[in-house]
Amino acid sequence: MYLASNLKFLRKKSGKTQDALSSSVNIGRTTIANYEAGISEPNLDTLILFSNFFGISLDNLLSKNLESDSDLPNEKDLMLRGAFPKTQAGYSSIPQIITVDNSGNDNIIYVPVKARAGYLLGYGDSEFMESLPTFRLPGLNNATYRMFEVEGPSMAPNVLNGDRIIGEWIDELDKIRDNRVYVIVHKGGVAVKRIVNRLKERGKLYLKSDTIAHRHEFPTVEIDPEDVREVWYGRMKISSDFSEPAEVYHRLADLETDVMEMKDLLKKSAGK
Repeated sequence: MYLASNLKFLRKKSGKTQDALSSSVNIGRTTIANYEAGISEPNLDTLILFSNFFGISLDNLLSKNLESDSDLPNEKDLMLRGAFPKTQAGYSSIPQIITVDNSGNDNIIYVPVKARAGYLLGYGDSEFMESLPTFRLPGLNNATYRMFEVEGPSMAPNVLNGDRIIGEWIDELDKIRDNRVYVIVHKGGVAVKRIVNRLKERGKLYLKSDTIAHRHEFPTVEIDPEDVREVWYGRMKISSDFSEPAEVYHRLADLETDVMEMKDLLKKSAGK
């Protein structure tokens, strides 16, 4: 019987995480994970629910290896029945491609700078996405995450060249909050920026840089929502930078030292 492998395959084909499928069919995420791992099996009513949701007959769902079957609903059909829900301007509520570990948990896909050009074209290509490194981190659960390497000084000093940003998938563009750091994949490239959301007022998103020293090189960019492919909310920064404190901190440290020395001199003078 192919039930466990078929459920996992259909879920991945529709681009859903276990959490997303859980919300769509109103079944607990742990229960779905157990179905996919073959630990437990759904009852008849639940089987019918999966059958209707994915547009697969019960017989095929149970007894056919769907991964090798070409006679499956296409993505358009799945989208119409809710497996690929859409939001504003056609933006998808789930990433097109996800990868999972042996337990069915979502991996974090790492997109280094050298893979950015390929990512812009291949974020919906399962073969390309599976070629990228994947990992998991404790504490990053119950959502879909992706890590991007930062290039250039546009977000300095808060995010530096070579830092890694771990972003959480944003399922609706309207949920973008002003002046937060996001990784936004749009037709012009992959950018790490602060976003100002003016979709309701002007139908636009504005991408801002943090840099002051290079501000003339990185002006605010206006983006139409139909040009947006993916948005990831910056949840964590991984950095190898251990720069010295800024000049103001050096001056404060010197001042504190001078004050301590003066106190010591006053104590010695008072003791004579």
